[in-house]
Amino acid sequence: MTWLERAAPILVVLVLTCGCGPEPEGFLLRPLVGSKTFTVAPDQVPEGLSFERAPEVAELTIDYERRPVVLTSPGTWRWRGIVPEEGARFHAGVQLLPAAWKAVETLEIRLVARDEEGREILDHARVLRSQEPRWIDLDADLSRYAGSEVTIELSSNLRGLPTGHRDANLVAWGPVSLSNPVKETERPNILFILVDTLRHDHLTPYGYKRDTSPEIQSRLALPGAVVEEAYSQAPWTLPSVVSFLTGRYPGDLLGTDVASFGIPSEIEPLPALLARLGYQTGGFIANPSLHAGAGFERGFRTFFAPPADIKWMQKHADDLNAHAIPWLRAHQDRPFFAYVHYIDPHDPYYNPDMDRFGGRSPFDPGYTGPVAGNWIHGIYNGRLQLADPARDVPYIRALYDSEVRYVDRHIGELLSALDPRVLANTLVVLTADHGEELYDHGGWKHGQTLYEEQIHVPLIFRWDSRIKPGTRLRGTARLVDLVPTLAEAAGMKADPEWDGVSLLPALTGRGALPRRPAFAQHLSSGPLRAAAVLNGKKLILYNEREAFQPADAMQAHLFGVDTARLRRQELYDLTKDPKESRNLFPEDQETAAELAPAIHRELEEHLPGLWVLTEGALPGSRLSGTITFQRAPQRWVPYFLGDADRVELSGNRITFDLAAEHIAKGFRVEGDAGRAVSVDVSENGRPLPSIEGRLGLFRHQGRAVNRRQADPETERRLRSLGYIQ
Repeated sequence: MTWLERAAPILVVLVLTCGCGPEPEGFLLRPLVGSKTFTVAPDQVPEGLSFERAPEVAELTIDYERRPVVLTSPGTWRWRGIVPEEGARFHAGVQLLPAAWKAVETLEIRLVARDEEGREILDHARVLRSQEPRWIDLDADLSRYAGSEVTIELSSNLRGLPTGHRDANLVAWGPVSLSNPVKETERPNILFILVDTLRHDHLTPYGYKRDTSPEIQSRLALPGAVVEEAYSQAPWTLPSVVSFLTGRYPGDLLGTDVASFGIPSEIEPLPALLARLGYQTGGFIANPSLHAGAGFERGFRTFFAPPADIKWMQKHADDLNAHAIPWLRAHQDRPFFAYVHYIDPHDPYYNPDMDRFGGRSPFDPGYTGPVAGNWIHGIYNGRLQLADPARDVPYIRALYDSEVRYVDRHIGELLSALDPRVLANTLVVLTADHGEELYDHGGWKHGQTLYEEQIHVPLIFRWDSRIKPGTRLRGTARLVDLVPTLAEAAGMKADPEWDGVSLLPALTGRGALPRRPAFAQHLSSGPLRAAAVLNGKKLILYNEREAFQPADAMQAHLFGVDTARLRRQELYDLTKDPKESRNLFPEDQETAAELAPAIHRELEEHLPGLWVLTEGALPGSRLSGTITFQRAPQRWVPYFLGDADRVELSGNRITFDLAAEHIAKGFRVEGDAGRAVSVDVSENGRPLPSIEGRLGLFRHQGRAVNRRQADPETERRLRSLGYIQ
């Protein structure tokens, strides 16, 4: 078997040969090769595309970025036609099949233009076999050829290639485009910028004292709309991203094992929806937990995601831009959807800009203590202690702010890659999957609580001519609303299965933000916790009596921290107390009772079993009784019970004694127990002829979803990031 025969398998469709005409308004190579045929004409250059040998279409992954490509043999292929009148650019991505590098010493690429006046080398590259494999992206401004007929030549020279393989299709081109940014598109482009672990209150547009985000302020907030109160549906990456890419609450789609977290196969995520509408789709993700096997690649024609290696957490926004910017430059004259997911400012809190300051944060130059950005995970899991918290904690916040400032600069570079005329027809959204705790409530990082620092996220839109510059939207919004919002902008009808609603009328001045509570659930280790936010009021419930056995030392530490700080019921007035320092429960139980149904309604959708809740009973009364089933249940699970509540399972009989409160509570019965044979209930010692209006007894089927099974690759990636040990 030769080195060529040992090449990794790829999907190949052979294209036969025939002629095609010019494409004066620009073109994207791959769709043309997939739908047309070409002239094999080494001695002449007909109008349109011509190849020396028949090309093939394929999918190829280099440097963890999968691209749709056209495979050609070494040598030269050409395009001849009329260059668009304004703003034309030529872009060409290229690399060799990996197996070819076993024999080839050097790859040389040239991009050349020929017209009546002569020949011009527009761009070129030379790569050695010893260099790290990566996509090569050539880019050229064709404005001096505007309106003229020109021949574009793309040549590849493979030094060291054996003679017998020079007819083989070894050179992968993709994307290759002649773009015309002034060409109007029917639908807006959509650029979705996600900054992992970004707190809203550490951004300039939200009034932060440090100027951490001048690019976001000047390029997005001032010419666009800032949503003041936007909430993630989970305080860590996997469930949050599943939610905002599907328009569904994460608990509806995810099971209890975090190693199974991903997008279920029967759910069509946002990029797949937009691809069906004809959008070119590119996904560029810096967080290693969002891998292809968990469904996050679905719908993306081009997809980059790093491997499960902790060193990739030390890559930065410049590395992600090196993948995303060439794609944006190549797709500017047709509707595109780009999802760009930065990992800064996730810990470790370090970036290359800090090298100028000895690895320190320029926001706190006077700090002389030992704490560094790579300490954060050790502090989070209890293995490192701060010697001087009064000095160390402010410095850690300065380190975090340096990360925000770094990613902000690269967001500016990303937006600069768009021609201003393209940007004018691009709907840009910037948000975060969750925030970050910086000892605000006695803890660190994210994933454990539902306080503001972890679930209140930035949400900023820009869409020139549609969104009024300087718009500030007050009212509650949810990330689950993003799919309906972007779908409406693209001309798609709403799906009744979506939990979110479109924010577009409010963004474009045609209405107010929908009055919907924001629901969030922690979906991580430890007892259940859930929250609801509406009109500046926030209720957090903690299922403190739920049995929990930590699986490792980190879980044990986090459980100890949470047990000390979380309360069963917490209520906050965020307008007066944005830092959530004063729990208004139990003094304002009426407000808590107004918010609690939003929590119950969502949890009832996906938590299994027969529910028994104190619904309607007067606060202060006691409900006691017995429920007898056909068969013995598997177990009972408390649902926000207090210390004075009692439940006991014996065989096929459950007895209970519950103190009614303003907020419904109770328990769930799990397992195949059959129907309830008898239900006997007393209120304050007096038998009730009917439980109606006193005790809720129901089984909610929810929406059937085939949840993913535990996936070894997802588990490996979560371990590499330190989420599990």
